[in-house]
Amino acid sequence: MKTTQNISKNILKLQMKPLDFVLIITLMLASFTPFLFFSNNQKPSNIAQLRINGKIIKNFDLTENQNYTYKDTDGDINKIVVRDGKIGIIYATCADQICVRKGFVDKSGQTIICLPHQLVIEVMSDNKKNKERVVDYE
Repeated sequence: MKTTQNISKNILKLQMKPLDFVLIITLMLASFTPFLFFSNNQKPSNIAQLRINGKIIKNFDLTENQNYTYKDTDGDINKIVVRDGKIGIIYATCADQICVRKGFVDKSGQTIICLPHQLVIEVMSDNKKNKERVVDYE
């Protein structure tokens, strides 16, 4: 009997207090602060870069509507379209089609990645200090 009463008292001690709810809500709201801060930092850009295996293949001017087809030695194809200041892949021979479903991007730092073809399209910042951001993983 005594152990049952001790267990009941311990359970009552472990119940949440009103300030616990306030603390949890405050921490949840604070966890979204970085997202709100950094999401406003992206601005539309006029430059996009196509890289294969970390090597720059082509730079795109997003102010000009254009089509570009990339075909590698294995026969992999990606059709890239620039229109209305945005860039996207409209056709790819990869199986997963994630790069096509990504849609069009136009804000600096946004990327479209076709992992099977090792292709990356990144919208570059207009800042000159960010021009040399490419990392070679080889």
